Amino acid sequence: MSGEARERRTVFDEFFASADVGEDEFVTLHLGEDSLTLPFMVEPVFLIPMSFLHDLGVGATMSFDLVFAAAWEAVDPLGRYGPSPAFGAQVLAALGGNPQRADADSRRHLRLALTALGTFRGKGLRRHEGRAYLELGRALERCRRNPDALTAYERGRALLEEEGDRHGLRAAHARLALVMGSIGLYEQSLLHAEAGQRIGRGLTHAESAGQPALGHTHITATLHFRRVRALMRIGFLDEAQSALDDWRGDPGGGTDRYELLATTGELRLLQERNAEAVEALVDAVDARFANVGTASLPVRTHYLENSVELFGKATGAALHIGRPDLAAGLLAAMTGRRPRRPEGPAPAALHPLDQEIRALALRATRAAVAGDAGMLSVHDDRARILLEARDSLLHGMHDDGARTPLTVADLTRAIPRAVGPGELALAYARSSENELVVLAVTEGTVVSRKAELPADQLEKLVTLALQECLRRTEPATVHRLGHALLAPVADLLAGASRVFVTAQGPLADFPFHAAPFNGRPLVRHAEVRSLPSLGLLASAGAGAGAGAGAGSRSARPHRPGPPRALVAAVGRPAYELLPPLTMLRTEAEAVRTAFPAAGALHDERATATAVLAAVESCDVLHLAGHAAFAAEHPNMARILLADRPLFAFEVATAGAAPRLVNLSGCRAGAERRHLGGEGEGLAASFLAAGTDIVVAPPWPVRDDAALAFNSVLYAELARPGREVGAAVRSAQLALLADPRFAHPGLWGAFAVLGGL
Repeated sequence: MSGEARERRTVFDEFFASADVGEDEFVTLHLGEDSLTLPFMVEPVFLIPMSFLHDLGVGATMSFDLVFAAAWEAVDPLGRYGPSPAFGAQVLAALGGNPQRADADSRRHLRLALTALGTFRGKGLRRHEGRAYLELGRALERCRRNPDALTAYERGRALLEEEGDRHGLRAAHARLALVMGSIGLYEQSLLHAEAGQRIGRGLTHAESAGQPALGHTHITATLHFRRVRALMRIGFLDEAQSALDDWRGDPGGGTDRYELLATTGELRLLQERNAEAVEALVDAVDARFANVGTASLPVRTHYLENSVELFGKATGAALHIGRPDLAAGLLAAMTGRRPRRPEGPAPAALHPLDQEIRALALRATRAAVAGDAGMLSVHDDRARILLEARDSLLHGMHDDGARTPLTVADLTRAIPRAVGPGELALAYARSSENELVVLAVTEGTVVSRKAELPADQLEKLVTLALQECLRRTEPATVHRLGHALLAPVADLLAGASRVFVTAQGPLADFPFHAAPFNGRPLVRHAEVRSLPSLGLLASAGAGAGAGAGAGSRSARPHRPGPPRALVAAVGRPAYELLPPLTMLRTEAEAVRTAFPAAGALHDERATATAVLAAVESCDVLHLAGHAAFAAEHPNMARILLADRPLFAFEVATAGAAPRLVNLSGCRAGAERRHLGGEGEGLAASFLAAGTDIVVAPPWPVRDDAALAFNSVLYAELARPGREVGAAVRSAQLALLADPRFAHPGLWGAFAVLGGL
């Protein structure tokens, strides 16, 4: 850490010598000279704000991901001193060290890469300039500007070759091989991959004796991968097999065998050795996600987004050999890796972070009241970093090595066991042939069906269907789309009394319970629950202790007697000019009637502090009021309480959570969903904190509809032994039978989200 002597001067030495920077503002992190094998590093050091370390607490252990999250934190304060070479070096470390964060905002990525490049020009820092071109090329790729990316990589390659930077030059060839392959120039891709390998062989003997340097193995694997892939695309399968054997026998190829297994599976498909292909692809999925059980959401999302092709090939191959059960296990694996947070009170080392989260809530309140979308985005980014840091430290403190993630084989076995008599689980997925495939799990078996309409046409219909729900117009598209989605499994639905539905992409927003079955909404035939992933079924079917790789923390333990309930409602917060919600008191009385001992926080008593305390102490929480959500900053999703809003990022850090949360606010169920089903938003934060089930509308609802729904819901929940899903269905049916609320945009807005 700080105070370490460096063997040579860096641009950071010059920065501290020339800028009026307080000695205690930044701490220097020294990764060592081997860090220069990483193409995004131009110096073996970078800076971390002292405030960031203070937030983490004394004695905190910093993971690799957390270190580079800290690098991000220093970019803005460092930029206040002007665009110096030190700023450029910091930006490159922050961007390259956090590809999942850089990719989240491609325009910002491009802007920062251009700025970093400009800080090195004209200062004799040609190696720095060359590596900056590599980062610029990566940013241009994310902006879908491949020709410009090629130009950037070529300029970087020329500079790095002149400077004799062989690590950087090898990385440039790897990036050129990747882009050439992505645009179909396979011969050129092959040439660059082989050029990079020649450089690597020289490095292996001359500079990397013993243990390979920090970034050496990753580039080695990438070059092998691009070479084999190019040969496959050209059609030279025998040569591709030989190149694959070279890769397998290379001791410098690293211990991460994901790309090797994935490439092996793809080659076996081309060789029409389908059973071997499936085995290799499944092993690749397990290898890809073996070490992300405690990773942050951006890391998990980055892994998933870069594994779409792998999952597509694996599920397609599984279906081709007649293994729909294995295809279901693969779909579950996409979100079966969500980490489980350790139970129990937060350690004292987390207190500084929790204080910073509370301080951020106050700053976010000012931005929300001012309607400052720009600052809300800034605060959203800060919230995500704080949540990453908190989760990383939690897992580091509780990691006993006993938790092993569920493999695809585990998930494949568990899913059919989890679906009981009278139950049906449906998972909708898009195939590489643009078909919508429905995997149906029932009575211990998994079957595969195809929809009649193409997947992209069905996804376009979702937008029209949701517009009909929002505008309360004739629901013709709701009926058409719903019929197309349910028709392939109509015979299975006939015997189901409970249906679990998992859908990805735009289809995740469709109200399946309103889809027509035998001429009537599906909810008239069966209880319908929305699951983000088959992984939740798998964790239940795997038995006790199997949820380590699939679920979040357990909710509050069951206690004897009636559940402890609390209602909090704010009809009109004083800090916003909004219409009063006049029916909230009446709505709250429905809760008190069902649960006479329930606590109540009305208007000025419903403060953020009081509600957060209730989140950690009650079993049933009814939270009513105005809510806000924007996909651009989902962690700023909020419900407006008496003194300030309660934000999603605050809820996600709760030490415990109610078993049931009913969010009675417009769009309180809206979220930004990531590939695989995991979401960010108010409802998603309660689920992340450990809530079993959330009832929340994804679009605006009328006050009278909410009152009618909740009156029936809580009357049903008061019945001994009544399950939440069945109670919600009764309330949905009651609204459907009332002519005032018969449109699916009204009764269909109330859905069950979350677990079993």
